[in-house]
Amino acid sequence: MHEIPKKVMMGKGPFDVTRKFLLAAAPEQWQAAVQRLIAMEPILDACVDQRGRLHIAYDASCIGIRDIEPLLDEMGVDRASDFWSRLKLSWYRFLDENAKSNATSGSGACCNRPPSAYSRSRDVGKVR
Repeated sequence: MHEIPKKVMMGKGPFDVTRKFLLAAAPEQWQAAVQRLIAMEPILDACVDQRGRLHIAYDASCIGIRDIEPLLDEMGVDRASDFWSRLKLSWYRFLDENAKSNATSGSGACCNRPPSAYSRSRDVGKVR
């Protein structure tokens, strides 16, 4: 299989991720699927290796595995359905939803004020 040209990237963004999972489609379908995926804006790179694994890099703040799976289904490209593959895709869904949630969060950490060195009552822990 020949190398697919990568999109020009200025740098790795904070939510750029790379995922890989096994496809259960015929090798003839791989190239068309890769070309269609690469044409999408939030997808940075996509290729299929000799073993039939799709390697895809994208911005998880814009798109996730849940958005990519229906595209593969439309093109007739199935994913492997063994236990490990299903578990891996479920983990990727969770990570992508978490990344999207963090990207759209307006606040910082759950507590934007660090705890003080002293508790509210300054005499806690003092020996009398």
